[in-house]
Amino acid sequence: MRRLQKGWAMSVFIAAVVALASFAVVVAQDGPVASMFRDDLKRESALSASFLPIELPGRAESSLHVYLSAGDLARAFDAAAFRPDAAIVPTNAGLVVTATSPATQRVLIERVQKVPQAMADLQDQIATRRKQGAGSSGGGVLEISVDAFVARLHGNASASKAGSFPRLVCLIATDFAEGGAVDRRELFSQDRVRKGVAGCLSALDAAGATSVMMPLLGAASAQTQSKDPVFEGQRLLQECRHLNSAAGIALGIHDFVPGRRTLREIGIVQWDLELGQMFNSSRLAQNAYRLYADQIKQAVNKGIAGEKTTASDIGGNCSATFGA
Repeated sequence: MRRLQKGWAMSVFIAAVVALASFAVVVAQDGPVASMFRDDLKRESALSASFLPIELPGRAESSLHVYLSAGDLARAFDAAAFRPDAAIVPTNAGLVVTATSPATQRVLIERVQKVPQAMADLQDQIATRRKQGAGSSGGGVLEISVDAFVARLHGNASASKAGSFPRLVCLIATDFAEGGAVDRRELFSQDRVRKGVAGCLSALDAAGATSVMMPLLGAASAQTQSKDPVFEGQRLLQECRHLNSAAGIALGIHDFVPGRRTLREIGIVQWDLELGQMFNSSRLAQNAYRLYADQIKQAVNKGIAGEKTTASDIGGNCSATFGA
């Protein structure tokens, strides 16, 4: 058994070295997203299959670089070298940024709250947005997966208290303040997610952002099948939602690219902790991980090319998720 584990560890190390070498040419810039991509690739050698750099030539002064990686969005906020100009972060339909749902929102808000002036300024901007009326569906302030809200986070804070967060954030509704949106069909529509992402990117670009980071949006399964004795159903559900989310995000990037002006790099961060929970170190799980990693990279490549990912693209296993 030790020989198998040692052999698997060696194969992971070799794969990481090969990945680093092959990505070196593409990841040539020194922006915060590229820097975090390189650092996470070294830190997360067992997840090297989840890393994908893409370069998109355009009419702007320089190419647009898109990075799919495995890591933790919190690192992009806390480390100055990795901190982007802007972030796209999930919120809830009511724009209640202090609510517990969605969980990823807390990664941002817990840091903004440490700078009271910045938090007060954010709440003022939200209050102004609420006065403009409900989301396009007539429900909350924002419509799930479609509407977006852009805010500046510097507030009146001095440079020495700038805080561990980017200067711009675009909030996309992926849940309700009390939770419960995870199984709604709105989150499963790639065309809806692409609209929200394209809207965010265009607004951040217009505000002068050169780099942006985002997690997968609406990809949580909320332990819907947590009682599954072998976890297989839960893992497959998570895979499908991750793949669908990545596909929708990539389509949004495709729609944004023609009008791009200032953005130079976009990072899509798959949460390393969640990947670790989905795929443990068993041989069966590792085989499943390699297949998943190939599929999500294919979904991103297809989306950026303007093509939707369907259940047939991934063997028909996600028809319930991809049916929207």
